[in-house]
Amino acid sequence: MEEIYEKILWEGYGLRFYSGTRTRTGLVCKTDKGLRELKKARERMNGIRYAHDVKECLYGNGFTVISRFYNTMDGQPCFVKEGAVYVLEELLPTAALEEDGKEAFIRGAETLGKMHLCAKGLESRFVQWDKERLPAQFAKRRAELAKIKRRIQKQGGYDAIDLLVLDNYDTYMEQTLQAEALLAEANYSTLFEKARGEGTFCHHSFKGENLRVSDGGKLFVGGFEGCSSDIPLLDLAAYLKRYMKKTEGDKDGVVGMLEAYQKNNPLEEGEKVLLQALVIYPEKFLRLINEYYNKRRACVSPAMQERLALAAEEEGRAKELYSYIRGV
Repeated sequence: MEEIYEKILWEGYGLRFYSGTRTRTGLVCKTDKGLRELKKARERMNGIRYAHDVKECLYGNGFTVISRFYNTMDGQPCFVKEGAVYVLEELLPTAALEEDGKEAFIRGAETLGKMHLCAKGLESRFVQWDKERLPAQFAKRRAELAKIKRRIQKQGGYDAIDLLVLDNYDTYMEQTLQAEALLAEANYSTLFEKARGEGTFCHHSFKGENLRVSDGGKLFVGGFEGCSSDIPLLDLAAYLKRYMKKTEGDKDGVVGMLEAYQKNNPLEEGEKVLLQALVIYPEKFLRLINEYYNKRRACVSPAMQERLALAAEEEGRAKELYSYIRGV
């Protein structure tokens, strides 16, 4: 297997490969130019090129706590070998941020705000903005939820997942309608155009293993491969939800996170309303039931039943989160 790595490093980057150590995300390679991390990318080349442009913009604007892509010898941020796409990155610190309390999340929120600020001015040939995506998703999932309920009632006998859906139907239908109303109240279209005009982005995975702490205590951010052109508040909403999931989540923590984020990137009133829409919308539960009912099933999947039960619990915490944000 080492032969393929040797070829990638030599043919793509002009580096000599001496040895490698596997990590969860890739292979740390010892080369004649020092240590590098080689990863097999899950994204297409244009997605990697966009992530490269994001990183370069961030770095140029002073957000240097990232791992940049090394360019290949022909100036590309990725290398294709035998049909697979590979990227070579600077090494991140190995220690992940311990998500064990409000202090850690407040620190993360401040870093997130600075990252979003430093992305302003981003220019890339690989942007793919889609203003209708979010409103269309809300409406589509609401219609699917109603359709699933009719399907369950029509079939007669109910299994455990059917009952879970029926028990939560009224709550999630109400929350989805509420989220759509808040989108309109926030003037989502205007906020979207503002984000597009400023040249911002959404990381989509600002959490867990993608947040690393150096020996000196600096917080680094990785995992940019899945980023996209979208409203950055999606990141903040997801991170607030994660705080509620991973900790005992209280109002003080939520207020602290919002204040920390706004140290670098203040929110307008419309953006605060949009944030409410994003946290009250039961995205995870609706996505999972759509996945489950769109597949043929001979029996109830215990794994899916557990995932849905946990998702329902998380959505309950998100409702608490919504009330905290409303009170700020």
